[in-house]
Amino acid sequence: MEIKLRVKSLELKVRNVLKKLFTFHFSLFTSKRGFTLIELVITMVLIGIVAFIVADAMSTGFKTYFTTDNRKEALDQARIAMERMTREIRNLRSSADIGTANANQFCFVNTDGTRVSFLYSGTTIVRDEPVACPSAAGAPVLANNITVFSFTYLQTDGSTDPAPPTNTKRIRIAITSTLSNEQVQLQSEVWPRSL
Repeated sequence: MEIKLRVKSLELKVRNVLKKLFTFHFSLFTSKRGFTLIELVITMVLIGIVAFIVADAMSTGFKTYFTTDNRKEALDQARIAMERMTREIRNLRSSADIGTANANQFCFVNTDGTRVSFLYSGTTIVRDEPVACPSAAGAPVLANNITVFSFTYLQTDGSTDPAPPTNTKRIRIAITSTLSNEQVQLQSEVWPRSL
């Protein structure tokens, strides 16, 4: 009987120890008094991972938005200038109306008799109605942020006219607009109606 009591007592001690261990382990996640340090650390790590994923997705979205916006702005600048120049040059009456014709400036007399000059200077294209063709200083800006611009004067067979406007039949306009590392290139050929 004494052995049975000792075994029973030992059994109760083992159960109590196991119960305490189980209760301690179980209480890490079900304590009614508050959060344990381990629970706080796990929560902070999970929130950090979720925040990193959300921030990365938002960052990619913002970069895409600003890239698209800069490209659109550069395209708008170049497109407006290109449309204005091609429309006015297309109405050129004759080669005698051309005053200055080089890679950076094209000056001519318009259909209504006014002198028009397109000039690339620095990073801007200006359009002016000067009294004399070589000058377009202080003229209104047609486009900004232009990094490359050129007029090319072509003959009927497509070769470059060495002395424009003697045999010029069409004029190629090339514009490259750059805004915040976003670059847009436009090129157009104008066939003046009367050349």
